[in-house]
Amino acid sequence: MADQDQVTQLRHLIAQTAREHHESHGSDPSPRWAEWYATRLQPEMGSFVGFEPTVEEVTAWLHEADEKFRAEENPELHWPAFYAELILDSLAVTEG
Repeated sequence: MADQDQVTQLRHLIAQTAREHHESHGSDPSPRWAEWYATRLQPEMGSFVGFEPTVEEVTAWLHEADEKFRAEENPELHWPAFYAELILDSLAVTEG
């Protein structure tokens, strides 16, 4: 399981990126939202995952998190927290 401090920090970073995306693109969902987010998140992701991921890797993580979030009937977490926890947990399983 991911470190909760890291989950909280990544959740805040994802939420901040979401606000920036909303300011840039309005409320209409952009079909390339994950790439936009990944470009902004990628420089910070190394401190969370222990290596420097590519924008493509971050994009894939975001798409996976989005698919799993949308598949939940009643997600217990707000989406930035869900994404942060899922990304960090899945990478912890891969590493361990």
